[in-house]
Amino acid sequence: MTVSNASALKLAGSNHQAAVPDPPFAGPGWRQPRSGTWVYQEAPGAAHVQAVLLDDGNWFLDLWSPQSRLLACGSAPAGEVAALAPALTANAAKWAPPPGLEASRRRLTATADAVRTHGRPVPNETRVRAATAASPARPRALPAETPAPAPATATPTRRHR
Repeated sequence: MTVSNASALKLAGSNHQAAVPDPPFAGPGWRQPRSGTWVYQEAPGAAHVQAVLLDDGNWFLDLWSPQSRLLACGSAPAGEVAALAPALTANAAKWAPPPGLEASRRRLTATADAVRTHGRPVPNETRVRAATAASPARPRALPAETPAPAPATATPTRRHR
């Protein structure tokens, strides 16, 4: 007896897996090469972060240099991956491959702590300077007039987050 592909699918019935929704960090710069694995890369040939879903719902992240050298690794909750991946790739250009696995884990932990502390990825200063130097929103020069001094009775105010 020969079974066609269509018949095989009918026989399989409910054995196929339901589609898994995209993780909360999936967006620009992210692609899914296979189920359970996502890759963040800002430009072709640049450093990239590979994120693999763990059984506990966290994601294991590997930062790879453009030369395919491991630069950092460790796990993070799904809610932190969106900010952590750009922060890691921003640091990739200044990091040499670490001397061991423990050093690569410390790099990821330190980067994650910085992202949590600052509430956003720590920018690569060279990229920031380059982007702001050519920004059309940036004034060409400071105004010629000097701002009026603040009255002596004025007190500085704090911004609340």
